[in-house]
Formats: sequence, structure tokens, C-alpha cells
Amino acid sequence: MKAKPFYMYGGFFIVFIAACFLWMIINETFSEKATFIAYRDKDIEKQLGFSFEEYAKTKSIITMQLNGNEKYDDSILNRFQFEIQKIMKEEDANKGIHLKFSKKTTYENVIRSFKICKVEKCSTYAPDGYALWVFPYYKKQNKKMVK
Repeated sequence: MKAKPFYMYGGFFIVFIAACFLWMIINETFSEKATFIAYRDKDIEKQLGFSFEEYAKTKSIITMQLNGNEKYDDSILNRFQFEIQKIMKEEDANKGIHLKFSKKTTYENVIRSFKICKVEKCSTYAPDGYALWVFPYYKKQNKKMVK
């Protein structure tokens, strides 16, 4: 009995679909890339022996405030993104940004500030009440192996 050509096409199609699913699983196509947002933990501050305020005093902080005005907030968020890019380019671990929100700040602008941090690949950013503290550059210390 002669094999029908539709069986070969069907077999190829099944193998092709299985290979596509395997490729998508390997490349984590179905995973969600959500942003993890860590909040200030005062218990950890007690364990470390210093507060966030003491840590922030060691940095040169740029303060910006959103007030709920759409055009003003848009310009502040554009400046916020520019300052992050500038700090990352300079590779200055001693600079940070303090973005303050008012009660009139829209939820959209709060989310936009987090998106800016994610897009610019900030190493550290954390909300604290009506504020977002951003430390864009983290200087990694190279540990040389001594033989």
C-alpha cells in the first residue's frame, strides 16, 4: 500500500508545531516580565544599624516634585528620565534622585515614573510614602583573586 501525501504533510505539521512550542518554552515566551517593587523595610534598617535618611545624606540628591498639573508633571518626568540617563552615563554612584508625589499626582504619572526606572535599567528604586527614591548607578566592586 502506498503512503498518501497528506500523511506526510500532517506528520511534518505536527513536528513543526511541537518544535514551535518547545522553542517558545525555552525562550520563556509565556512568562510575564513584571516589575518587582520593594518598599522600605524599617526592620532591615534596624538590623543594618543605619536608617535610610542617614544613607541618603551620604549621596548628592536631586529633588523633583510632581504637583498634578499635566504639562508641569510631563516636563518633570522628562527631566527625571534625563537625570537618570545622565547619572548612568557618568557612572556616579554618589548621586540619587528624590521624586516627590503630591496628593493630586495622577496614578498614570506614578506608574510612568516606575516605567522610566525600568526602561533606564536603574539598579535601585523604592517608593516611600508619597516619594520615590532612585539611585540609578550601583558601582560594583571588583574582587581580585589573590594567589
